[in-house]
Amino acid sequence: MTRISRRDFTRMAIGAAAMALPVGRLAAQVRFGSYVFQLGVASGDPTPDGFVIWTRLAPEPMDTSRLGNLIYEVQWEVAEDPGFARKVKEGVALARPHLAHAVHVEVEGLGPGREYFYRFRIGRDESPVGRAVTAPAVGAPVDRLRVAFSSCAHYEQGFFSAYRYMAEDKPDLMMALGDYIYEDAWGERRVRLFDKVEAVTLEDYRHRYTQYRADPDLQAAHAASPWLVTWDDHEVDNDYVSLRSEHEACGGDTVRKAFTARRAAAYQAWFEHMPVRPSRMRLDGDARIYGTTAWGDLARIYLLDTRQYRSPQACATPATLSRCDVVQGRKLLFGGAGGGEFIDPSAPDCRAQLQDPSRTVLGEVQERWLEGELAAGGARWNLLAQAVMFATIRQGGDGTPNIWSDAWAGYPVARDRLLAALASHKVANPVVLTGDIHSFWLNEVEYKGRTAAVELVTSSIATSNNERSSILPYNPQVKFHDGTHSGYVRCDLTRDKLRADFVGLDDMRDMRTGRKVLASFEVDAGSGRARRV
Repeated sequence: MTRISRRDFTRMAIGAAAMALPVGRLAAQVRFGSYVFQLGVASGDPTPDGFVIWTRLAPEPMDTSRLGNLIYEVQWEVAEDPGFARKVKEGVALARPHLAHAVHVEVEGLGPGREYFYRFRIGRDESPVGRAVTAPAVGAPVDRLRVAFSSCAHYEQGFFSAYRYMAEDKPDLMMALGDYIYEDAWGERRVRLFDKVEAVTLEDYRHRYTQYRADPDLQAAHAASPWLVTWDDHEVDNDYVSLRSEHEACGGDTVRKAFTARRAAAYQAWFEHMPVRPSRMRLDGDARIYGTTAWGDLARIYLLDTRQYRSPQACATPATLSRCDVVQGRKLLFGGAGGGEFIDPSAPDCRAQLQDPSRTVLGEVQERWLEGELAAGGARWNLLAQAVMFATIRQGGDGTPNIWSDAWAGYPVARDRLLAALASHKVANPVVLTGDIHSFWLNEVEYKGRTAAVELVTSSIATSNNERSSILPYNPQVKFHDGTHSGYVRCDLTRDKLRADFVGLDDMRDMRTGRKVLASFEVDAGSGRARRV
């Protein structure tokens, strides 16, 4: 094997493409000038016989053109021990240029409910070792499941110490509930900077994920456990829904066409950097990311998509709709038809919009799928993992009962349909897992006069916090709130109870910060209520 210059490398790539050479064989002869696995490894989407493993070749991480148009053959191995003395699976995967040389391997044929280790190799480079687990066999008796879930990681506003602590906890599963990246730069006290103010193009979003994936604490969390991932708005653009951007009212069809391309670019970059199955991506630029993960007879996790199929936010005010401005040469809409805002649900026009049965959060197809999955039942615990606040939180007193239009409160009919499905199918011990709001909450969700579900809401990994203690007197369903700490939530499920620890960081801007459990709650199976312990 010989070391080649970047100029010669590019010449070889162009020549191989022109002559239609077997580029994989050519690439296998290249020694990289820098370590190629600088973005780490990850696993996800566990099933009883396997999981997905991921890496991306990146010898110069911020230069996606460095590897040219060559296709690379990457070796992968799965073993029962971290030293790989007992290898059980191995093979070769292709890292293709049109996917930024990302690698997704769907490993199959493994034993259920087992711990495994994996790694990648190319040339003389060997990746870090990752840990993965398979799910227990369908319906098998299971006594315990440990999960940790996170949301809202703004790279500029804080360090990713919470991910490091999640890695140290080494749960069976980690879940990302949206805003894994932020598309836009903002905040007054920044500890590091994005390479570009706002991501718009495919290359922009690739750079965003590259900056995130180069972080050692995030790499540690991905290597420690398999992940389940869904998205919220900032993976694309603030407060977008379906094909409607927050800039909608400032440009009509022109803005919509531009946003359609932007969303497709953002979705592709998301896929390129997430440990998800290639079958989730569609040729038209959409992606099906919702699905169910069963953990024996103990738990079923319903991963939901609350952005891609959603109706626009209701009750946009005329003043907000017309308030456009030019910022950095682009027309922006602040709130209104292209985003969330606080609205008065008692206003006659607004009330009519909110009660429109055609308005949806999940979309018709996903709603039907979820009802079918809930009807199948059979698990002791049922976790609905999704992005935005499910409980209705009132933002003022009796005179101004405002709600946030981008949360489920802005879609009350759709919310009631989901609660009705939980009731009609007698779903056991439903628990909603939520992110988005940059603060910790524990809510008891009511339906027809009784508690229908418990909602656990995580604060941000690293984003400005959202203190709302002043509104608690108007919201008796809130049993816990902390809006001053970033962090994550970890849950320990047994057959008799679910324990939730709200883990807060002392200071997200200090990379050596400590952590502490701010509060712990238990939900006894069959009780439908949470008690502080």
